Amino acid sequence: MFKSNRVFAKIKMILCSLLFTAILLGGCKRELTGEAELIEKAREEINLADADTIDLAIIGESVEGESHLVWFMSGNSNQAHSYFPIEFLEVEANTYTFEKEYLAIKRGEDIYVLIWDYGYSFCVNNPKCKEILITDAEGEIQRIAVNEVPFVYYYKGTPSKYIFIDSEGNELR
Repeated sequence: MFKSNRVFAKIKMILCSLLFTAILLGGCKRELTGEAELIEKAREEINLADADTIDLAIIGESVEGESHLVWFMSGNSNQAHSYFPIEFLEVEANTYTFEKEYLAIKRGEDIYVLIWDYGYSFCVNNPKCKEILITDAEGEIQRIAVNEVPFVYYYKGTPSKYIFIDSEGNELR
């Protein structure tokens, strides 16, 4: 009986050690360094057929503090594009951890918007779009020039309205 108590105590200590180790390792996130590792992580996270082989590129990012919303675009000039915003946390210069994948709202051909971190992240890859007009809560309009695509812009706050404008001043839908 005395010997079985020692065996039970050793088993209990081993199980507690394993549980403690699992808790510590479970809370650790893999650190990603550089664009190639961010793209690799995006391939793991996005819900897309052939995600492991399709062309995937970083086309821009919105930054708020240590949080980076990185926009990924799939496809090439011969394919339709899909857009994937993914949030990473910068733990040190050029080193990130994965936080969350998001689903952006389509606002026109190759134009997407995501409500993110108390603001709006705009992703424009439509060459017809030349400007984003953002109306704030006080009615003041900000004109954001889209000089080249792809274009990513972060607006801190909640606009009362936003529209996408072509070169002739018409709204793109």
